[in-house]
Amino acid sequence: MNRPEFEYKAPPIRTNQLNTPVSFFHVVENDGPEPDDSTTVPAFDCMCLAYEPSNKDRTVLNVAEAKLAVTVKIRDTFGEYDPVTSDVAVIDDRRYVDELGQPIVWDVVSVSPDLENNQYVKIILGVTK
Repeated sequence: MNRPEFEYKAPPIRTNQLNTPVSFFHVVENDGPEPDDSTTVPAFDCMCLAYEPSNKDRTVLNVAEAKLAVTVKIRDTFGEYDPVTSDVAVIDDRRYVDELGQPIVWDVVSVSPDLENNQYVKIILGVTK
């Protein structure tokens, strides 16, 4: 009897790898008199997998002229929160702080949803200012 054989393939990311807290914020223009006066509004908090950007990610970062960079993967929220490049993020980890000990505010440089299985969203974060 010829039956098709299916081999189980483990998912590339396991739930226990999503262990770094990340917060996303919308940047809202302020109506104040100062130029470039803007404020941030909390948009979404979740756990992520943070890692060093790949070579493909670095080409995107070179175009954005990022000084620092990190790539994060979060679970797809199915519309609860869709990251956009005008948002900023803060990673709650001791390794992602500046010289003064303050958390680094990352710009969302690129957003890549996983169109194959709709499980994760890859977000490239960078410091561009």
